Amino acid sequence: MVAAPLLAVGFAVAAFGGVYAWAYGIAYAIVFATLAAGAVQAARGRLRLRWRPLYAPMLLFGILMLAQLQLPLSVDPAATLTALLHLGAAAAVFLLVSQAYRERDAGWITLAFALFTTALALLAILQILTASHGIYWHFTYAYASPAGSFVNSNHFAGCMEMLLPLACVATYQRRERGWQQFLPWAAPPALGVAAMVLAASRGGLAAMAVQALAALLLLLVLRRRAHRLQGAGLAWLPLPRAQAVPSRRHPPRPARTGRARLASLLIVVALTVGMVELVGTARLQARLGTANMQSPSFAQRLQLDQSTLAMFRERPALGWGLGTWADVYPLFARFNTTAVYAFAHNDYLQLLAETGLAGVGCALLFWGLWGWEWARTLRRRPPSPLALAAALGCLGILIHSWVDFNLHIPANLLLFFALAAMALPSRAGGEGPTHLP
Repeated sequence: MVAAPLLAVGFAVAAFGGVYAWAYGIAYAIVFATLAAGAVQAARGRLRLRWRPLYAPMLLFGILMLAQLQLPLSVDPAATLTALLHLGAAAAVFLLVSQAYRERDAGWITLAFALFTTALALLAILQILTASHGIYWHFTYAYASPAGSFVNSNHFAGCMEMLLPLACVATYQRRERGWQQFLPWAAPPALGVAAMVLAASRGGLAAMAVQALAALLLLLVLRRRAHRLQGAGLAWLPLPRAQAVPSRRHPPRPARTGRARLASLLIVVALTVGMVELVGTARLQARLGTANMQSPSFAQRLQLDQSTLAMFRERPALGWGLGTWADVYPLFARFNTTAVYAFAHNDYLQLLAETGLAGVGCALLFWGLWGWEWARTLRRRPPSPLALAAALGCLGILIHSWVDFNLHIPANLLLFFALAAMALPSRAGGEGPTHLP
C-alpha cells in the first residue's frame, strides 16, 4: 500500500518527469490500481480506514472542479479534465500513504530515497562530465536545459529539493557508526547538493537555502525544548529498546552527538565542493550565464504575473477552469512576444486564475489543517527524522513554486503529496525510528 505509490513516483521521475502521456499514464495506473486494491481490503475488513479532517477540503476541491466541467464554467473542458486527472492521482497517493504508512516503514523508505537520490544526482553529474546535452545520452530537446532525467533543470532542482532532506536522514542516522559505515552514506546528500548547484537553477538554490535555514531553526527549537523538559524531570525522548536497560557487559557509550554532527556536516560539504570542482566551475558559470535564454527573465515573470492577475480579476469567484491558463492568458498578456508559455511560472497565481477564490480557499483550508496537525504533533513529541525531512521537502517545493511550475510536473506533484502524507503523524504499529536528539 505504501511501496506501490512510491514505485509509481520513482517511475515518473525516471520517465522524463512523467510529462508525457505514456509516462504519467503508467504511473497513474499503478496508483489507481493500488487504490482499488486498498478499497477491496477495506471492504473485507482487512484494512481499517480512518478519517482525517484534511480530506474534507480535498473532496470539496474535487466537487468544485467537477462543477466547472458540468455547468460548464471551464473554457477548455478537455484541459480541465486532464488537470483533474493529475490532481486525482496526487490525491490518491496522499490518501494511500496517509492511511497505510507506519513508522516501521521509515527504515526501508529512507534507504530507498537515499539510493534513488544518489542515482539521479549521479546521472546529472555524469551527463555534464561527458558534455552530453541529452537525457540518458540519447534523447535531445530543443530550447531546453536537461538535467538528470528531466527536460528542464528547474524541474530537476524541484525534485532534488524534495529528495535531499530524506537522503540526509540516512547520513544523520549513521553519524556514529564509524568512518567505514558513514562515508558511503555521506555520498547521497553530497552528490545531490552538487547536482543542484551544477543544474544552476536559481529558484532551486534559493529554495535549498531556505530549507537549510528552516532545518537549523527546527533543530535548535527541538533541542532547546528537549533540554527544558529534561531539566524539569519530564521524559521527552523515548530511548531505543537496546538502551532502555543498560547492562554491565554493554555499558552505554558516551554521547558524542555534537562532534559527530559537525563531522558529518564537514564531510558532506567537502564531498560537495570536490564534486563541483571535479566538474568545473567554468561549466557552472556558463550554465548560469545562459539561464535567461532558457527561461523567462525576471521582468517577463513579472509581466506573466500581471497577466495572470488580470485573468483573476475578470473571473474572481470560480476562475476560468482548471488547466486553462495557457488558453486564456494571451487575451490578458501585458507584452507582445513570440514566446509561447504553457504555465504562469507561479503556481499560486495560476491556481488563483484557474479556480478563483473558491479553489484557493480549498487549498488554504487543506494546508491550514495540514499545518495544524503537524504543529500539534510537534507539541506532543518530537517528529521522527523522516517526518521532519518530508516536511522540509514540502517547504522547498512550495518556495520554488513562487517562480516556477514544478507542481504541474506529474512526477514532482506525486512526490510532493507523498511527502506531505509522510510528514504527518503515522498510524500506530511497529517500532519507530529513534527520534531526533
